[in-house]
Amino acid sequence: RVQALASTPALHTTMAQCAPVASENVAEQAVAPQSAEPKRVRLVGLDMIRGLMMVVMLLVDYAGAGYASIDHAPWNGVHLADFVMPFFLWVSGASMSISLRVRPGQSHTAVFATAFKRAVRLFVLGLVLQGGWLTQDTEGLKALNLDLSTMRWMGILQRIALVFVITAFVELFVPKLGSESQRRAQTQLAGTLLPRAAGEGSVLAEGAACDRRSFGCELFRTNALGWGVVLCVAAVGTGLTYGVRPPASWPGCAPKVYPCFGDLAGTGVCAEKPSELTSEELHTMACSGPGYLDSQILGVNHVYRKGSDVAEWPPKFGFDPEGFVTTLSAALPMWLGMHVGKVWGLLKDPRSTLVHWAVLGSVLTLVGAVLSVWVPLNKRLWSPSYSLIMSGMATLIYAAFFGLVDATALHPLKFRPVAGLVRTLLTPLEWLGANCILFFVLSDCCGVLSFGLESINWGHPYHKNNIVAWFQNAVLMDWLGLGSGCGGAYEHCGPALMVYVWIEILAWMAICGVLYRKNMFWKI
Repeated sequence: RVQALASTPALHTTMAQCAPVASENVAEQAVAPQSAEPKRVRLVGLDMIRGLMMVVMLLVDYAGAGYASIDHAPWNGVHLADFVMPFFLWVSGASMSISLRVRPGQSHTAVFATAFKRAVRLFVLGLVLQGGWLTQDTEGLKALNLDLSTMRWMGILQRIALVFVITAFVELFVPKLGSESQRRAQTQLAGTLLPRAAGEGSVLAEGAACDRRSFGCELFRTNALGWGVVLCVAAVGTGLTYGVRPPASWPGCAPKVYPCFGDLAGTGVCAEKPSELTSEELHTMACSGPGYLDSQILGVNHVYRKGSDVAEWPPKFGFDPEGFVTTLSAALPMWLGMHVGKVWGLLKDPRSTLVHWAVLGSVLTLVGAVLSVWVPLNKRLWSPSYSLIMSGMATLIYAAFFGLVDATALHPLKFRPVAGLVRTLLTPLEWLGANCILFFVLSDCCGVLSFGLESINWGHPYHKNNIVAWFQNAVLMDWLGLGSGCGGAYEHCGPALMVYVWIEILAWMAICGVLYRKNMFWKI
């Protein structure tokens, strides 16, 4: 059948237009029996950029209290911590281009159901970690307690899960443009192994060469409808963020607001933590479209930051940096990450792939920078300028990793020893990236391991009489003298925090390295 089609003018016209057909490598793999899974080479650069983000996340989450320049920007602007969330969404999209595939005998609905179940597991894990299960009383006593009246619905993993569902739905159910041969090739690109008639391999090889000449740009046309849907979703989020203004009676817009971190010793007074959140910062967050809408949609008691226009409990408004409204805007980075992964899956040519990524990343970064003149970079509002510039930088950084550790065939002979040494030095990032869920949960990104260790104490005051606090205060602050000039407060002592977090990072690199060698990974 394919041989007959290949002789028709219509197919020659399609091939002349550089149709997005499967690459030569994928076509050769399709010769194997349907029951055989193709051998896939792991993209080391993808693990490395994921591991780099894990290091940055732990660094800024733990040491940000001592160094404001690496903590999240209070409102407009970008600090180091603001790179983490969009990069994780982007990397998740790039990984989806590999994992979201329709195998022989599977339907798109079945594949989506599998992806949806994975998203549910991720969402539930996020509720466990950031929903309020791990508690500590005023004396530092640890406990597991879930208060459904104050559970936080959204968080880092919850945002990734929701955007994952959106991206998977668009990829699997929004039609691709092009002829039947183009759609067939697109399916193979997603990972399906289909039986192939004699002579079809030459057609696919010709198409792959044509795609390399166009640097994979035909993917934009083939996925035009998908791009349209994702851009509409992001536009809805941006429109709600900047187009909705709270009513004048909204307590979050009152001249004076009070942060509420809890009921102060049951007195009905809002407990404040000026070192974490000032009244001015809370006012800016609460008197915004996402602050108003998320408080209405999720409930005031179920968002991250809470406050009131009087210093009394319960709170009357709130704001969540991973709220529902801005999560819609966050759909774009994951879709862009998936597109980047598809380019490599289609071309299988390092040089053409790197050209596509370099141009795409540069354009996104430039457009985001220009747009920031009118729409400032803002992670909490997930401004379009922020979304574009972060996606562009993620693309460029991943291209650098890919070119260094995956596209070794392009390296000049004189450069290869240096590249090999650099790869060896970056290998710990690969270990962290391959076990990122384990690292995220147990490290001080979420603090589960520290929570368990701190729950073992030797009397009152509990928050000081445990092994973790002993190491922080006795070893780092006193014995090593890192507490000099910090007034004895470890929580905001930059040098002590920095030394501790790097000890933890190195320890986790060693742990993940052992697990990597034993082929042990925690996957959702």
